[in-house]
Amino acid sequence: FFFVYGCLKAGIIISPIDIRLKLEEIVRDISKVDAKCFVCPGKTLFRDFTQEVEIIKAKCPGIEHIIQWTPDGMDEDIFEDSISFSDFFSLEGLKDREKEEELYKEMNENYLKITKRDPALIIFTTGTTGDPKPALICHENVIINNCVASRGSGLFGEYCRLLNMMPTSHIAGTAQGPMTVFFVGGCVATMSFFVPDKAMEYLEKYRCTFAGGVPTHFRMLWSLSDYDEYDLSNLKYSLYGGSAVDTAFLSKLEKMSPLFGTAYGMTECGGFFSCTPRAISVEEMSGQVGQFFPELANVTIRKPMNKDNSAGDILADGETGEICVEGNIVFLGYYNNPEATKKCLTSERILYTGDMGYLKDMGTYRAIFFSGRRKFVIKPKGYLVFPDEVSDFLTKHPKINQAQVVGVEHRIFTDGVFAFIQLEEENGVSKEELFEYCKGIASYKRPAHIEFWPVDEQFPVNKVNKVDLLALQKIARKSVEKLRKQGGWDS
Repeated sequence: FFFVYGCLKAGIIISPIDIRLKLEEIVRDISKVDAKCFVCPGKTLFRDFTQEVEIIKAKCPGIEHIIQWTPDGMDEDIFEDSISFSDFFSLEGLKDREKEEELYKEMNENYLKITKRDPALIIFTTGTTGDPKPALICHENVIINNCVASRGSGLFGEYCRLLNMMPTSHIAGTAQGPMTVFFVGGCVATMSFFVPDKAMEYLEKYRCTFAGGVPTHFRMLWSLSDYDEYDLSNLKYSLYGGSAVDTAFLSKLEKMSPLFGTAYGMTECGGFFSCTPRAISVEEMSGQVGQFFPELANVTIRKPMNKDNSAGDILADGETGEICVEGNIVFLGYYNNPEATKKCLTSERILYTGDMGYLKDMGTYRAIFFSGRRKFVIKPKGYLVFPDEVSDFLTKHPKINQAQVVGVEHRIFTDGVFAFIQLEEENGVSKEELFEYCKGIASYKRPAHIEFWPVDEQFPVNKVNKVDLLALQKIARKSVEKLRKQGGWDS
């Protein structure tokens, strides 16, 4: 993080990438952002970058400098043509830099020229469809996100000690979490990789007051056999984000810390643009993703973008449409990709998030209610079915632990509702009983097929540990093909 802030202060655009990327993916991302410098570890227990740097240099001719850093490493752990981070930024190295008057003068001039709308970060989207896109984020995007996020937790200074469970290649692991905590004068304990028992150990050891992650992180913590043995008495606030949850999840989160909530954000906004009010009940929080602050980031619900790239009409409170964001929190665009930028950013610079939802007056504030991703909306018999609504209904059954719902093509109804259900215990309830239970929702929302997910296995997740709905759709389609051969589904 110190290196990231150093780059921002020097006016250098920095793009953190996931250390788990394959070599060809690293080359792809470097080429997308026209990188001049590549910073990486050297030879580590996890991976030997000294073997890969040579290939990266050959395949990415724009790279002029390689900087490598290996904690407590030996000289032979650094690729021969690389700059050793430890040497270059050592006390002796910094003294040498001080003597370079022209360099100091140039850096100072660059710093004074930086404006709030200058690019600061390039964060790659998680790439659920196609290659990840490089989102260009300016300094102002980050700061506005910090203002929104800090209102949610209400933790400042020494009372704000965050356990960051998100990767630093993700917007939540940079601008949303750590940078917000630094913004309010707090401190961060960060994890290179999320490991459940290590996360619990750090929460206790560093007396963290703030924990933030995606729902999968919390579910993995709660599933630890010794979860109740850890001391979480310092934990004041737990924040989840990235995907919708059910009321059962919120009830568990309420037991974890006295304050809890969610915030709604995305890479294309440099982070959060909404957060739930402090100390509201599980019932009030259910289904919503927080209030927004028009002076920071205005949120509207709109009809689809017009063909001329202008924004669609604003819908009234209670009407479902696409969630849109406007104001200086909106990113600059996808780097070197105007076509992709135009698909989500209107001519008025209004961002179409790709999420469906509606606004509701809660008395003292207006809340955003999330209905689901536009691309995952199920359309059986001409109706619109939002998977999260069905999964939330299913998880209210006392014997269901988790439910994930996807749509699969149906030859008669266009789409069919396909439900994956993980029970609290094996054989706890039959499919017939669950189909009977589903008579409690509208007929067009009911699952056409239920498939049990193993009790001892987690659902597939993507690189930031969100449930991978695309992977589940592929599994569901294979199941549907088998059902068709047996005369089921739409045969």
